[in-house]
Amino acid sequence: MWSPWRWLLLPVLCWAAGATAGEFDFDIPEARPKPYELGARLELRGIYHRFDRQAAPFVLNYFDDDPGNSALEGRGSVELSGGLRLGRVRARVLSHHQYTHGVRETQWEDKLYEGFVSLRPSTHATIDAGKRSVVWGTGYAWNPAAFLNRPKDPDDPALNLEGRTLLGLDLIKSLASAGGPGNIGLSALLLPVIGDWANSELGSEGDLYLALKLYLLWHDTDIDLIFFDGPDQPRSFGIDFARNLAPHIAVHGEAALQQDAPRLEIERQGRTSLRREDQWSWLLGMRYLTTRDTTVIAEYYHNGAGYDRDALRDFFAYQSSAIQEWRTTGDAAILRHTRQTTRPIYQQRNLGKDYFYLRISQKEPLDILYFTPWLAANINLRDWSFSLQPGMTWTTRTNLELNLRVAIPMGASATEFGEKPDRFRPEIWVRYYF
Repeated sequence: MWSPWRWLLLPVLCWAAGATAGEFDFDIPEARPKPYELGARLELRGIYHRFDRQAAPFVLNYFDDDPGNSALEGRGSVELSGGLRLGRVRARVLSHHQYTHGVRETQWEDKLYEGFVSLRPSTHATIDAGKRSVVWGTGYAWNPAAFLNRPKDPDDPALNLEGRTLLGLDLIKSLASAGGPGNIGLSALLLPVIGDWANSELGSEGDLYLALKLYLLWHDTDIDLIFFDGPDQPRSFGIDFARNLAPHIAVHGEAALQQDAPRLEIERQGRTSLRREDQWSWLLGMRYLTTRDTTVIAEYYHNGAGYDRDALRDFFAYQSSAIQEWRTTGDAAILRHTRQTTRPIYQQRNLGKDYFYLRISQKEPLDILYFTPWLAANINLRDWSFSLQPGMTWTTRTNLELNLRVAIPMGASATEFGEKPDRFRPEIWVRYYF
């Protein structure tokens, strides 16, 4: 039985419990962010080549070491990244290490993709020194106005690209003037050529190159004005823009002029000539997202450095004549000379003048989480050859990504995609991030 004293002690105990709870009710301070970060990415990639043995590039590349009708290629790569932030100073390193078991040979590659230090003396200015990735332009498959960009793979946007060695200054300012630009920014880059380890692909030892980009946010439209010049490169002027017309549709475009740019011509008899010309390139594109999470990307691209239909016919006719002469005489020197002559043209990413690119992707069809199938097509509008690429990306678990695509070039003989060395090329790769 409860005594009167117990009834008197009950409210005291309740008050004590409340007071005790209040004593331990304190705020946990937020954890400070670490001044450093470390990361890595592992990738395994397998490629199956089903060759077109009649294609001119196949004969030129493999006449002296025939791989047969098909071949497997394997690649394994590791990318290591690190960052450090101390007050106004930031440093970043990204290295790329790759082993390739190719069709003809194996090789190991070690490259420093990025290694730079940034100083931010104010909220409006940043100074960079070292090797840093340069990603300019608004195009998805092409960037004619981004003169410093490395060639990218539009169907593998997560692929890291090697940077440029530079000294850079970035300035940014927000403006509140009525009717004027909302934001304005300036990027200035100096790129020296030092031996074979700093920008050697741009020019000769001791060369110095200048790149400028003026950014404007004008009436909800992002605009960039770009300039690039140096001793061994054509003086180049570019402009790009991007604008959201609605939450589900956006447009973008680029235009570029390269003055006194070199152009190699190869006639069907094998005579070559190098001339200089002003080259105009431009693209116009759009991105559309449907209510069912289907994304459509379309771009038209005019390639000022490309070749028209007649020039490509002469280009392939020259190779066909050389191949026929080799088969008749057995003189391998003929094909070695032809391979050397045509190499600069084959090194171009696109040979033609006009292209249309279309990519359709569907997010999580049939409620399959983190799964995105897609279909892409790149069409040469001059010879009507094209490359069709179905593919998929599936993030099966956190930090683990599976990718698959199949390249299927199609076209008549003496056309760009009809003369690709592969009839079709399935490719699968797995990436793990940590």
